[in-house]
Amino acid sequence: MKRKILIALLITLNVNAYSQNKNNVKEVAKTAEKIFTWDIEKSEKGTMMFLDVPYQRDTQNSEEYLTLTVAKGKSQERPAFISVIIPNNIKQSNGIFIKFGKTIKTKENSEWKTELEKRNPVKVNFEKCNDETCTARIIGGYVTDNETNEKVDIFQKCLEFDHIYFLFVYADGSHKSVAIPLFSFKKQYKQLL
Repeated sequence: MKRKILIALLITLNVNAYSQNKNNVKEVAKTAEKIFTWDIEKSEKGTMMFLDVPYQRDTQNSEEYLTLTVAKGKSQERPAFISVIIPNNIKQSNGIFIKFGKTIKTKENSEWKTELEKRNPVKVNFEKCNDETCTARIIGGYVTDNETNEKVDIFQKCLEFDHIYFLFVYADGSHKSVAIPLFSFKKQYKQLL
């Protein structure tokens, strides 16, 4: 499990080198747990989960944030909605693309690697954009794939896969991919049931 956390953190933070001694693995695991632990707010009606994930464009030094919000009604097993919020400096008409991956151990050399799901990324259109942010909302945890007209269960994939990837395009044609490990989401969401 600690190796999975290490791999997820290395992929997410684009870190290229960590020595593999036990102290570094523990330190990376602690950092990953801290970064990817969701904030939870409970009310009479239900629960809201929040996660702010920092990222940087290759051409900038300042951080931007992708914010995930999951709203769950008190008596419901599935979320009412999942929101993805990013700065509005992107090509808004493209929406945001979502793909999933699993961490697997290779047979050849027993190393860990991420294997992306076979299907194409699912596009989610933005529900609204304002002066600062754009919000894509996934009602009930489902989105309809524009290419296949298939209903895709994003929520269930969050429970089955190890990573979720968000891809968006900037007006200049450059793009950004933000990867988020799902270990903390799975653990924390289960505690809400």
